[in-house]
Amino acid sequence: MKNTLPCRKRWIACAVGAALAASPLVASAAIGQACLFGMGRILGTGAVTAVDGAAGGGINPWAVISGYGTNQQIGATAFYSHVLLNNYNMDAYGASVGLFNRIELSYARQSFSLGNTGDILDNRILDVATGGHAPGYGSTSVSSALGLSGPSFFGSNYQLNQDIIGMKVRLFGNIVYDQNWWEPQVSVGIDYHHNEMPKNLADTLHVTRNAMSYYVSATKVWLHGIFGLTTLADVNIDVTNANQQGLLGFGGVNGMGYKVLPAASVGVFLNRHVVLGGEYRAMPQNQLIAPSSGAGNFSTLGNAVSKTSAWKDVYVAWFPYKQLSLTAAYVDLGTIATMKNQSGLYLSMTTSF
Repeated sequence: MKNTLPCRKRWIACAVGAALAASPLVASAAIGQACLFGMGRILGTGAVTAVDGAAGGGINPWAVISGYGTNQQIGATAFYSHVLLNNYNMDAYGASVGLFNRIELSYARQSFSLGNTGDILDNRILDVATGGHAPGYGSTSVSSALGLSGPSFFGSNYQLNQDIIGMKVRLFGNIVYDQNWWEPQVSVGIDYHHNEMPKNLADTLHVTRNAMSYYVSATKVWLHGIFGLTTLADVNIDVTNANQQGLLGFGGVNGMGYKVLPAASVGVFLNRHVVLGGEYRAMPQNQLIAPSSGAGNFSTLGNAVSKTSAWKDVYVAWFPYKQLSLTAAYVDLGTIATMKNQSGLYLSMTTSF
């Protein structure tokens, strides 16, 4: 009995010592676990959200990874954007996850409303289908000429909807810490588009409803750039066959028709919270509506519907704090579905957490 108590005391002392020795490791693990979902990067480095759901500007993805997570953290964002044009309007919303400042996974839902322009397009289709001798707009002649069901092709308040699932991977570079190097931050991205247009519309346009798009993005930031202000430049190479970014399907009369196209963005931080800039994005030119489709000669209409223009914008983005960014822009999308001069207001909000 006399030897038992000292032995127990020794065991207790050893247990307490081991616990004290292990406590820093346990605390470190607990702290690391608590910071796994974090916002350790600098304000503004998560950019805003493009209408396709990727981190970037309003119309272009950039090489940055969404959220503010460091290479040891996971960040996430959610966004909503509204584009109000002369004849159309679009709503886009979605979310993204940035994994360790290396991989970005994103989802976006786009709804493009034709509004009253759907009736105008019906009239043009009817006019071409009847050789300029339409018996009366709004009749069943449009559907008869095109072999479609219903009293009209589009009608009022028609919506084109699509889902975009994206993945972006940062290959190398860091926009903040590579100031002494010439190389930019470079990422590659892939988007899967699923358009919900009816099959008869897709057949008439001679497009497919699902497709993949690819891009390479290079983004460089100079902390002492133009006029001593932080300056950003981004250059993209897009490989895509998306008509109006997929809202009018993919490919055309001559097949899938992938094109290699440029895109570019610039931005100047007027202070650490406000950035002013502009963007440019080329669009593929695919021939839609084959002359042999339906009745009548569709070449005139096909050329008009096929006409696309490069997308451009001038934007201002405000980062009051990491959890929120607000963007306003003047956008010029050119000709969309025969309607020219499609310009207007772009508003977007991104939340980060």
